[in-house]
Amino acid sequence: AYLASRVAGAGPFNRGQGDKIPVLSMAEVKDLQTLLNARGHHVGRVDGIVGAATRQAIKVEQMRLGLPADSYPTPVLVAALRAGR
Repeated sequence: AYLASRVAGAGPFNRGQGDKIPVLSMAEVKDLQTLLNARGHHVGRVDGIVGAATRQAIKVEQMRLGLPADSYPTPVLVAALRAGR
């Protein structure tokens, strides 16, 4: 599909904003998991690893807060949960 797009005149592949997406540290993920558990989500053990249960809880909270529901942990989400929103 990429080759066909290039033949049709599309520009070179763009890697997007991958280097601009903020990455949470393990301590920040643990904090997020604690906040999610406190809101009634069951993310499992607070271990700093973003697994399936953590991603599902993130998505639910993102939808509730009107944030992009991409299941990706962000500082914006952590700040909103800390603020009690």
